[in-house]
Amino acid sequence: MKQRHLIVLFFLVIMASGCYGGRSETIIIPDLEEKDAEESHSQLFQVKTIYSLPSLTQLFGWSFSDSVVGVFREDESSESLQNDLYSLSAPYEKPELLKEIDENTFNLAMSPDGKKMVGLTVDSVRASLNLFSLTNGNKTEIRDFELNNRGYFQDVAWSNNSRYVSYLMIGGKDRNHATIGIYDTASGTHRKYSLDGVEYESLTGVTISDNGKGLLITSWPHARQEFTIFMGKITESGITIQYKNQIGGGKPVWLTNDQFMFIGQGETLYEYDHRNGELSSLLEKVATFKLSNDRKKIAYSLYDNDTIYAGRLQGKNIIYQEPVYQGIIPIDMYWSPTSNNLLIYGRKQTSSIQGPSSAAPIIHSSDQAYIVEF
Repeated sequence: MKQRHLIVLFFLVIMASGCYGGRSETIIIPDLEEKDAEESHSQLFQVKTIYSLPSLTQLFGWSFSDSVVGVFREDESSESLQNDLYSLSAPYEKPELLKEIDENTFNLAMSPDGKKMVGLTVDSVRASLNLFSLTNGNKTEIRDFELNNRGYFQDVAWSNNSRYVSYLMIGGKDRNHATIGIYDTASGTHRKYSLDGVEYESLTGVTISDNGKGLLITSWPHARQEFTIFMGKITESGITIQYKNQIGGGKPVWLTNDQFMFIGQGETLYEYDHRNGELSSLLEKVATFKLSNDRKKIAYSLYDNDTIYAGRLQGKNIIYQEPVYQGIIPIDMYWSPTSNNLLIYGRKQTSSIQGPSSAAPIIHSSDQAYIVEF
């Protein structure tokens, strides 16, 4: 019994000395998950490999099989333009024939998922807008046009989810105004809408939202130098213009069905949210930009700068911005389906280059194409 009391007394003495007599210390255990996240973010745009592509005349982006699709020259010295589509897989050295295209087909544009292509085929009396499958080779006619109606086909573009094709038809049977055509690849239906209240001859492009209800229309009035953007909504009565602003050139891009991004006057990158009418400034001095298909990453270049940057979109901010390539002024850029590769083509020059159009432009012999792998 006496021994038990001594043990208890000894225990109390230790407790007392710990509370009053000794120095207390706070030991911080590092958050391993937070540390790993910081390291992961720092490596988000760490360049692993840069590939130089063979000589080509047109680029369309990435196919569903994670290869590059384009029109390539027969050899480095050839200036003749071939029209057949080729794919180029890692290590991006030897193009392989993907699909033969009629030499009278123009305005080719590939869907963001890399599974379909749309183009305008012209003969002596008519033209037809066609859909080509890159998976099974099927061809579907979307619409035909008579060439004697004094109309012209202005633009073709895909929705980001690769479901809808939109295009502009200026003049034709419906003279003195423009028609916007929309084709739903899921249902196979085609719709046409007259566009009123806009200088029809100045229209340059149209892009439809993923839900098939929103339109971004660009215009370049001949009497003025600035570009204009119109946000329209498709209703039962036609197209209703809901927003208008001046832009600095290039094409606006849908972020969601209610939000879009564009470069405004003064080279500022903006985001507009139609739900609350909020216009947010994201970045200044932007020359070109490109969003990944999941709308989580962005590649961009700045005016008077031959460096290409990459960053991550988070709310109204662009975070983790890193330079990923230097020495070229981009004409256009494409993110791969996995967003782990960035396809760039451009040229080494000091003069500014206007932003990209929907259809792939012809590349000059001085242009170069690269793939940056992260």
